[in-house]
Amino acid sequence: MTTAVCFQCGHLKFGSFLACEECQAKPRTDDELMLSLAMSDHYFDQETMESMGQYIKEQGQPPQLDPEQEKVFRRKFEEVKASGVLDQLFQNENDS
Repeated sequence: MTTAVCFQCGHLKFGSFLACEECQAKPRTDDELMLSLAMSDHYFDQETMESMGQYIKEQGQPPQLDPEQEKVFRRKFEEVKASGVLDQLFQNENDS
C-alpha cells in the first residue's frame, strides 16, 4: 500500500486517499485528491515526502506544484478517477 503525506497536517500516512491518523483529514475535492496522489511514494522518495510534510507543518499549506507538474498529476488523477477506484473506495466507506 502507498505511503503519502497528509495534505492538511504533513503527517506521513498509509494510503493517499485514506484519512490521516494524526488529524483525521481525508481528501474530498478533486484538488485534494490529486495532491494526495502526487505526495505519495509512487512519485517521491521518503526524504522528499518528509520535506513536503515539514513544509506543510511550517507553512500551514501544501507545497505548490509548478504548472507542468500540475498538468501531469491532474492527468494521472483523472486516470485514477476514470478507473472507478475512487467510486469503490467511497462506496465502501459509505457502506461502513
